[in-house]
Amino acid sequence: MRTMRPRAVRQQLRRTVAQATTAAPRRRTMLRPAPRAAAGTQAMQEVGLGTTVLGVLGLVVGPIALLGLLIWGGPVWAILLGLAALAVLVAYIDPFQ
Repeated sequence: MRTMRPRAVRQQLRRTVAQATTAAPRRRTMLRPAPRAAAGTQAMQEVGLGTTVLGVLGLVVGPIALLGLLIWGGPVWAILLGLAALAVLVAYIDPFQ
């Protein structure tokens, strides 16, 4: 058997619910997922930009270091050529692209 609540309790409950539903809406941020990019493209294109710049730098420095190694020789040009080759390799194997 159900006991009825007093009228004052029901009115207070109605007021509380009405205040909660008519309160200023909260700012809704990130409720919906961002729209998906087209198939085959990534949502964040700028992620691999650092390794791309590194690879381009390696492609520029590599031939210069190779010429320096062929003309003057020395360990500095060899190390520079190795670093340029490593930069190109890292840009080629970039996992973010």
